[in-house]
This record gives sequence, structure tokens and C-alpha cells, in this order.
Amino acid sequence: MENLAQTQEISKSTKLETWLRALQVAQLLAIHPHGLGGVILRARSGPVRDRWLSYLNTVAQLGGMRLPLRKMPLGISDENLIGGIDLDQTLRTGKAVLRQGLLAQCDQQLLLMPMAERVEVGAVAKVVSALDNGFIAIERDGQSRRIESQFGVVALDEGIEDDEQPNEKIRQRTAFLLNLDILGWRDLPETDDDFLPDAQTLQYARENFSAVTVSEDSLNALVGVAEQLGVISIRALNLAMNTAKCLAAFDREDEVTSMHLQQAIALVLSPRATRLPQSAPPEEEEIPPEPESDEQPESEQDPLDQEPPPPPDPSEDQDRNEDEGEEQENNAENPQALEDEILEAAQAAIPADLLARLADLADLKTPKGMGGKTGAIKVGRIRGRPLGNIPGMPEGGKTLSIIDTLHAAVPWQAVRRAEMKAAGKTIPLGKILIRKEDFRIKRYQERTQTLTMFIVDASGSSAMHRLAEAKGAVELLLAECYVRRDQVAVMSFRGSAAELVLAPTRSLVKAKRALSGLPGGGGTPLSRAIDESFEVASASMRKGLTPALVFLTDGRANIAKDGSPGRPKAMEDAQQSARAASHYSFKSLWIDTSPQARDEGKAMAAMLGSMYLPLPNAGANEVSQAIMQGLKKA
Repeated sequence: MENLAQTQEISKSTKLETWLRALQVAQLLAIHPHGLGGVILRARSGPVRDRWLSYLNTVAQLGGMRLPLRKMPLGISDENLIGGIDLDQTLRTGKAVLRQGLLAQCDQQLLLMPMAERVEVGAVAKVVSALDNGFIAIERDGQSRRIESQFGVVALDEGIEDDEQPNEKIRQRTAFLLNLDILGWRDLPETDDDFLPDAQTLQYARENFSAVTVSEDSLNALVGVAEQLGVISIRALNLAMNTAKCLAAFDREDEVTSMHLQQAIALVLSPRATRLPQSAPPEEEEIPPEPESDEQPESEQDPLDQEPPPPPDPSEDQDRNEDEGEEQENNAENPQALEDEILEAAQAAIPADLLARLADLADLKTPKGMGGKTGAIKVGRIRGRPLGNIPGMPEGGKTLSIIDTLHAAVPWQAVRRAEMKAAGKTIPLGKILIRKEDFRIKRYQERTQTLTMFIVDASGSSAMHRLAEAKGAVELLLAECYVRRDQVAVMSFRGSAAELVLAPTRSLVKAKRALSGLPGGGGTPLSRAIDESFEVASASMRKGLTPALVFLTDGRANIAKDGSPGRPKAMEDAQQSARAASHYSFKSLWIDTSPQARDEGKAMAAMLGSMYLPLPNAGANEVSQAIMQGLKKA
């Protein structure tokens, strides 16, 4: 019982420390939002996140921010983000008038980015550019303007899976990475009023942090600790140094101390650690060899014959104490001792499961990532997320963007009226002169549905060993696909033909019914299965789906494409079909269901360009879990 209570107490203290660290981050963001970049807050919508945002808003107002948090809508257009032509003022004045976008309005404030893991790359690029440069450059519709804007970012990471994270460009430019998902409402103190800083202290820190100095020894210690933690980013070092200076200014110090460095490294570098620091092995002292002597060792001499030791000299004790004091002073001034002290504090701040989660994410983050949640991105003309406009005529089903067309025409009104006046033409009053080159058509970005197609080997060799496990695995996977709203299809091959037992559908009942009645036995027409499965996948792609194929087979073909038996001919036909199918570049996974992994299946997967996954002696649950992980990595 004592051990259980002690574990719970440690857990509570760790959670309280996490919350207090989050409150400290809010105070630092109120001091220097642009120099610290901001924070990535991994927390789903709930009372814990709302309380932290409320605390941040209160502290920022104490620090002098008028409107601390400005929300950035998820599908914001480029014009609303960076600015553009003010159509109303332009039409009234007859001159092109630029209006500021959201980023320009965030000067000396904080930009709140909900669902940061879903923000489009184009919007991320504009936010990152403003963070790097400290200004917004508007180059639109023949107008140019530069607006100073220095702000910080509060990116809310609401991803469910570990691989759903905000763009890496944002992560590199924000100093703090907080995870409040481990906290519950009951883990928080009753009130945060006791942790509110003084307004004068915040104002002093905002005005004087740039005057704080950093010694060369502190810089060397910071670089050394970063190297030990595996943090090789210059941006991270700069953010850590700015954090240390803000902490020193908050304490009304003129120079960064070791305590400030420890706190800055714990806040900035420890969450970015990619390895645990290794302490240097102790140096072994060389023991001089003892001279050979015929005399008896001192330990073996008679105690009565030994002379008593001389009494200690008081002057020697005084000298020894002075030497120890000088040694402590030297250690305090020694850069290596400072680095070791800071490194110990940084190592204690590293989350216990950080490195394990980093290793898992490294496996999932591949260029060919395929989570199955959404299909491929395509540009459409009817529906989807707005993708901006392009010059063109509204014909062939294309939609005219009236506002964008007016934006393109307004800056040229004075020039066109002057041209008409010079040509002796009548200038219509109150009319906007629009020409062919002004027309803009709308574009949309939409994600297609994913079609997960299972090609199940129901031949005699497979039915003897793994058909039952394959059916169970496919049933489990069908449920996963149904939750993700994917379409599914099932094809089986046996005897001399491959049959599409379930056409692409979203009905889970139909899928299970078709799978339960799947017979087994007969030959293995692998070449027919490859050809027909890729034909179905190609047809589904023409209908707007994104196909993903999962082969469950032992890969031992024995029926040729013309239906004749014979393993050599059948394997040759299967290899030809695999080479031809590899040109489609569909994402596919090859599950080797044979009791022992064979070279035939591995070679066939390589020809198809599929990810190969051998699963000897695995049940339905193991097969389904392995397939889901394989689809993420394929």
C-alpha cells in the first residue's frame, strides 16, 4: 500500500510540475513573443486547454498586449492572411487601396492556430516567412507594400494519432513544446491567481530583456549540452538563449546565470532531445609500482613496533581548508563544471517515453506515408477547399470568381479611362471597365476517398494453412476501414480464375457476408489475380478514388495465365504481371501468409513495388495489426 501511495504521489507531483512549467511558458510568451517564436500545445479541446489559454490571455494583458490572441481560421485565404486590395475603398476613391491581412494585425501579439496539424502548406509558408523576417510583404494586383509585424504563434496540436503533428517548419521556429494531454482537470490547482506575475515585473522584462548579457562560458555550456542531447539546430540554440535572457530579465538580472540556463534548456532543448546524454567514464589514476624490498610490509609488522603518527599540524588544516575553498571557486568558474551541472538538470527534464515515441514516429514518417485516413489530393472546379484562382475564361464548367475578377480589374481603371479619353471614346459613369485578362476562375482542392482492396489467396495451399486467419484479419480491417469511411473491396483467387467477390462499397454488412462465404481449395492463379486487381484499382482511380492494395498469399503460383497447370510457367506469368503492374505506382502491401517466409513472395513484392511483410505463425489479430502498421509505413 505504501508503494502504491508513493507512486500516486510521484505522479501527482509530476503533473503539477508540468502545469507550472506551462504557466511559466505563458509568462515568457508575454515578455517576448517574436523572439521566442511561440509554443506548440498538444492538447485536445477541454477545460485544461481552455484554462491555460485563459491564463495566457490574462498574463499577456498584464504585459501590455491589447488583443493578445488573434485566431487564424483553418481555411483562410491568402488575401485575408497577408492582405490585398480593399475593394470597397478602391471603388470609392478610384485608386488602389491595400488592406492589411491577419498577420499584419498580429504585430506584438500572438497568432492562435487551431488544428495546426491540418493547416495547409501554403499558409504555413506565409506564417513562417513572417516569423523569419519580422514583416509582411504584400505583392498583389500590381501593388507592393511592406508592413512590420512581429508576433508569436500558439499552435494547437489536436491530432489523435502520434503521426498527426503540425508542420515541421512551425516546430523549428517555436521555442516551446507542451503536452497537456497527460493532465486532467483534477490534476490542476484550484486557482492560478497565486501564479500571476506582477504587471510591473512583466513590463520591466519586456523593456530590458535585450540588454541582458550572456557570458562566453554560458554559451559554451549551452552548445555542449545541446550536443549531448542530440539537438543540432541553430534555431533551437537561439531560442534557448532568448528564453534564458527573458528569465534573467524577469528576475531583474543583468546577466544570464546557470539557473536561468538550466530552466531554458529544460523548456526548449529537453523536449527536442533525440538521445540521452552519456556521462564520460571516470579517468583511472595510474598507481606507481611499489619498489621491491626485502623488508616486511607495514601491515604485517607488529603493532608494538610501529611508531605512532605525528599529531596534526593546525597550519596544515588551515591550508587544506583554503585549498578546498579555492577548488570550489575554480569549479564554479570552470566551463566544464557548469556544463555538467546544466546537463544533469536537462537530463532530468527529458520525458521518460520521449525517445521511444521519437523512434515510433521515425518509422511512420516516410515519404510514401499511407495512413488510410484520406485519399490523394486533387484540384477540382466544383467543390472542396478553396485553392485560390487563376486567369481564365468561365467556360467548360469553370466557375467565375466575381470578387477576384473585380480585384484584378480595379487597379487599372485610371489607366483604362485615360486610354478611352485619349481615343475619344465615351467614358461610362459609375461603370467598372473589365477586360478579358481580368477574368479569374475558381479552383478547389479536395481529397479523394481511399479504396482499400484485399486480394485473398483462397487456393488449396493457403486454405490448408492460413485462410481462416486471413478471413479474420480482413474482417478486423474492414471494421477499421468503415470507421475511416473508406471504401473496401475483396477479391479472391483460386482454381483458374480471380473473382471480385465484393465490389467497392462502404457497407460493412455486405463485406462480412461476402467474406464469410468465401470458399477455399484449388490452384493458385497468381498472375490472373495481379492483372485483375490492378484493373479494378485503375478503374476506381478514374472514378476519383485512391486505391490501396493488400495481397494475402503465400506467393506460390501453380496455374498459368492461360489456365494450364505447372509451377514454372505459372511463376513466369506471375512475374510478368508483377512487372507490368509496377508501372501503376499504386500503394500496395504484400502479406506473406505461408508458415515460413519464402523467397518467392519477397521477390514478387519487390517486382510489384510493394512493402513485404512476412507473418509466420500469427493469428487474425496479429495479422490485422501488422497490416495496419504496414499500411502506415508502405
